[in-house]
Amino acid sequence: MGAGRAAVMVESTLERDFALLQRFDPAVAGIEEQPVRIEYRVGQGTKRHYVPDFLVTYQDAARPTRLVEVKYSTDQHLLTGSLEERFAAARDYAAERGWVFALVTEKEIRTPRLENATFLLPFRDRPPDPAFRDRMLEATGREPVTVQELADLVAGDAGDRARVLPSLWALVARFEIMADLDQPITMRTVLRRPRRGSA
Repeated sequence: MGAGRAAVMVESTLERDFALLQRFDPAVAGIEEQPVRIEYRVGQGTKRHYVPDFLVTYQDAARPTRLVEVKYSTDQHLLTGSLEERFAAARDYAAERGWVFALVTEKEIRTPRLENATFLLPFRDRPPDPAFRDRMLEATGREPVTVQELADLVAGDAGDRARVLPSLWALVARFEIMADLDQPITMRTVLRRPRRGSA
Protein backbone atom coordinates (compact mmCIF):
# COMPACT_ATOMS: atom_id res chain seq x y z
CA MET A 1 0.00 0.00 0.00
CA GLY A 2 2.83 2.30 0.85
CA ALA A 3 3.19 5.85 1.99
CA GLY A 4 1.09 8.68 0.71
CA ARG A 5 -2.21 7.06 1.64
CA ALA A 6 -4.56 8.73 4.08
CA ALA A 7 -4.16 7.67 7.68
CA VAL A 8 -6.95 5.65 9.26
CA MET A 9 -8.51 6.45 12.62
CA VAL A 10 -7.86 3.88 15.32
CA GLU A 11 -9.09 3.27 18.86
CA SER A 12 -6.10 1.41 20.31
CA THR A 13 -2.37 0.96 19.86
CA LEU A 14 -3.04 -2.59 18.65
CA GLU A 15 -5.32 -1.25 15.89
CA ARG A 16 -2.63 1.32 15.05
CA ASP A 17 -0.06 -1.44 14.69
CA PHE A 18 -2.39 -3.52 12.51
CA ALA A 19 -3.01 -0.51 10.26
CA LEU A 20 0.74 0.14 10.01
CA LEU A 21 1.32 -3.45 8.85
CA GLN A 22 -1.36 -3.02 6.17
CA ARG A 23 0.21 0.24 5.03
CA PHE A 24 3.58 -1.51 4.72
CA ASP A 25 2.21 -4.53 2.83
CA PRO A 26 2.56 -4.09 -0.96
CA ALA A 27 -0.31 -6.54 -1.52
CA VAL A 28 -2.78 -4.23 0.25
CA ALA A 29 -4.73 -1.81 -1.94
CA GLY A 30 -6.64 -0.09 0.86
CA ILE A 31 -7.77 -0.12 4.46
CA GLU A 32 -10.93 1.48 5.83
CA GLU A 33 -11.74 1.86 9.52
CA GLN A 34 -15.16 0.95 10.95
CA PRO A 35 -16.41 0.20 7.45
CA VAL A 36 -19.85 -1.29 8.06
CA ARG A 37 -22.59 -1.54 10.69
CA ILE A 38 -23.93 -5.09 10.90
CA GLU A 39 -27.42 -5.65 12.35
CA TYR A 40 -28.10 -9.03 13.97
CA ARG A 41 -30.52 -10.64 16.43
CA VAL A 42 -29.87 -12.58 19.63
CA GLY A 43 -31.99 -14.61 22.00
CA GLN A 44 -35.69 -13.84 21.54
CA GLY A 45 -34.99 -11.55 18.61
CA THR A 46 -33.28 -8.70 20.44
CA LYS A 47 -31.76 -6.44 17.81
CA ARG A 48 -28.08 -5.58 18.11
CA HIS A 49 -25.45 -4.08 15.89
CA TYR A 50 -21.72 -4.59 15.45
CA VAL A 51 -19.07 -2.46 13.74
CA PRO A 52 -15.89 -4.37 12.82
CA ASP A 53 -12.60 -2.48 13.00
CA PHE A 54 -11.34 -2.60 9.40
CA LEU A 55 -12.00 -3.57 5.80
CA VAL A 56 -8.82 -4.53 3.94
CA THR A 57 -8.75 -4.78 0.14
CA TYR A 58 -5.94 -6.25 -1.94
CA GLN A 59 -4.16 -5.43 -5.21
CA ASP A 60 -4.93 -8.94 -6.46
CA ALA A 61 -8.67 -9.00 -7.13
CA ALA A 62 -8.64 -12.79 -6.69
CA ARG A 63 -7.65 -12.36 -3.03
CA PRO A 64 -10.79 -11.90 -0.95
CA THR A 65 -11.41 -8.66 0.91
CA ARG A 66 -11.03 -9.08 4.68
CA LEU A 67 -13.42 -7.71 7.28
CA VAL A 68 -11.22 -7.52 10.39
CA GLU A 69 -11.72 -7.32 14.14
CA VAL A 70 -8.59 -6.54 16.16
CA LYS A 71 -8.55 -7.77 19.77
CA TYR A 72 -6.05 -8.69 22.44
CA SER A 73 -6.02 -12.45 22.98
CA THR A 74 -6.55 -11.75 26.69
CA ASP A 75 -9.75 -9.74 26.14
CA GLN A 76 -12.29 -11.07 28.66
CA HIS A 77 -15.17 -10.92 26.16
CA LEU A 78 -13.09 -12.96 23.75
CA LEU A 79 -12.11 -15.50 26.40
CA THR A 80 -15.69 -15.99 27.63
CA GLY A 81 -17.09 -16.38 24.12
CA SER A 82 -19.53 -13.49 24.58
CA LEU A 83 -18.51 -12.02 21.21
CA GLU A 84 -19.30 -15.15 19.22
CA GLU A 85 -22.79 -14.03 18.12
CA ARG A 86 -21.46 -10.79 16.66
CA PHE A 87 -18.56 -12.64 15.03
CA ALA A 88 -21.01 -15.15 13.51
CA ALA A 89 -23.02 -12.22 12.12
CA ALA A 90 -19.81 -10.73 10.69
CA ARG A 91 -18.83 -14.06 9.09
CA ASP A 92 -22.27 -14.29 7.43
CA TYR A 93 -22.15 -10.64 6.33
CA ALA A 94 -18.68 -11.11 4.83
CA ALA A 95 -19.56 -14.40 3.12
CA GLU A 96 -22.61 -12.81 1.45
CA ARG A 97 -20.24 -10.34 -0.22
CA GLY A 98 -17.46 -12.78 -1.11
CA TRP A 99 -15.27 -11.46 1.72
CA VAL A 100 -13.78 -13.24 4.72
CA PHE A 101 -14.04 -12.24 8.36
CA ALA A 102 -10.85 -12.41 10.42
CA LEU A 103 -10.16 -11.98 14.10
CA VAL A 104 -6.57 -10.73 14.47
CA THR A 105 -4.77 -10.57 17.82
CA GLU A 106 -1.46 -9.21 19.05
CA LYS A 107 0.02 -12.65 18.35
CA GLU A 108 -0.27 -11.95 14.61
CA ILE A 109 0.43 -8.22 14.87
CA ARG A 110 3.22 -7.70 17.42
CA THR A 111 5.91 -9.58 15.54
CA PRO A 112 9.35 -8.84 14.07
CA ARG A 113 7.53 -7.82 10.87
CA LEU A 114 5.88 -4.95 12.77
CA GLU A 115 9.25 -3.82 14.15
CA ASN A 116 10.75 -3.99 10.66
CA ALA A 117 7.82 -2.12 9.11
CA THR A 118 8.06 0.58 11.78
CA PHE A 119 11.78 0.97 11.03
CA LEU A 120 11.52 0.81 7.23
CA LEU A 121 8.40 2.87 6.44
CA PRO A 122 10.11 6.26 6.96
CA PHE A 123 12.67 5.28 4.30
CA ARG A 124 10.00 4.45 1.70
CA ASP A 125 9.45 8.09 0.72
CA ARG A 126 13.16 8.88 0.51
CA PRO A 127 14.54 8.26 -2.96
CA PRO A 128 17.70 6.17 -2.87
CA ASP A 129 20.87 7.74 -4.23
CA PRO A 130 20.84 6.66 -7.92
CA ALA A 131 24.52 5.65 -7.91
CA PHE A 132 24.09 3.55 -4.77
CA ARG A 133 20.81 2.08 -6.05
CA ASP A 134 22.31 0.76 -9.28
CA ARG A 135 25.29 -0.80 -7.51
CA MET A 136 23.09 -2.41 -4.85
CA LEU A 137 20.68 -3.87 -7.38
CA GLU A 138 23.58 -5.22 -9.42
CA ALA A 139 25.25 -6.78 -6.37
CA THR A 140 22.07 -8.42 -5.04
CA GLY A 141 21.23 -9.65 -8.53
CA ARG A 142 24.38 -11.76 -8.63
CA GLU A 143 23.99 -13.54 -5.31
CA PRO A 144 22.50 -13.02 -1.85
CA VAL A 145 24.60 -10.77 0.41
CA THR A 146 24.26 -9.52 3.97
CA VAL A 147 23.40 -5.92 4.81
CA GLN A 148 26.95 -5.41 6.06
CA GLU A 149 28.55 -6.94 2.95
CA LEU A 150 26.40 -4.84 0.63
CA ALA A 151 26.97 -1.61 2.56
CA ASP A 152 30.74 -2.21 2.65
CA LEU A 153 30.84 -3.12 -1.04
CA VAL A 154 28.96 -0.01 -2.11
CA ALA A 155 30.72 2.31 0.36
CA GLY A 156 34.02 1.17 -1.16
CA ASP A 157 37.33 2.58 -0.08
CA ALA A 158 35.76 5.66 1.46
CA GLY A 159 34.07 3.35 3.97
CA ASP A 160 31.16 5.77 4.20
CA ARG A 161 28.55 3.23 5.27
CA ALA A 162 26.45 5.97 6.93
CA ARG A 163 25.74 7.50 3.50
CA VAL A 164 24.95 4.12 1.94
CA LEU A 165 22.55 2.67 4.52
CA PRO A 166 19.61 5.09 3.97
CA SER A 167 19.56 4.11 0.29
CA LEU A 168 19.78 0.43 1.20
CA TRP A 169 16.86 0.74 3.66
CA ALA A 170 14.83 2.65 1.05
CA LEU A 171 15.29 -0.21 -1.43
CA VAL A 172 14.25 -2.78 1.18
CA ALA A 173 11.24 -0.62 2.18
CA ARG A 174 10.19 -0.46 -1.49
CA PHE A 175 10.73 -4.22 -1.95
CA GLU A 176 13.31 -3.63 -4.68
CA ILE A 177 15.68 -5.62 -2.50
CA MET A 178 14.21 -8.46 -0.45
CA ALA A 179 14.91 -9.52 3.13
CA ASP A 180 13.17 -11.96 5.45
CA LEU A 181 10.99 -9.40 7.19
CA ASP A 182 9.61 -11.99 9.60
CA GLN A 183 13.01 -11.95 11.33
CA PRO A 184 14.61 -8.93 13.01
CA ILE A 185 16.71 -6.92 10.56
CA THR A 186 20.39 -6.78 11.51
CA MET A 187 23.64 -6.16 9.69
CA ARG A 188 23.72 -9.95 9.13
CA THR A 189 20.33 -10.04 7.39
CA VAL A 190 20.61 -11.66 3.96
CA LEU A 191 19.44 -9.55 1.01
CA ARG A 192 18.52 -10.64 -2.52
CA ARG A 193 16.74 -9.33 -5.57
CA PRO A 194 13.05 -10.24 -5.75
CA ARG A 195 12.04 -13.15 -7.91
CA ARG A 196 9.89 -12.17 -10.86
CA GLY A 197 6.31 -11.62 -9.75
CA SER A 198 7.15 -11.50 -6.04
CA ALA A 199 7.20 -8.64 -3.56
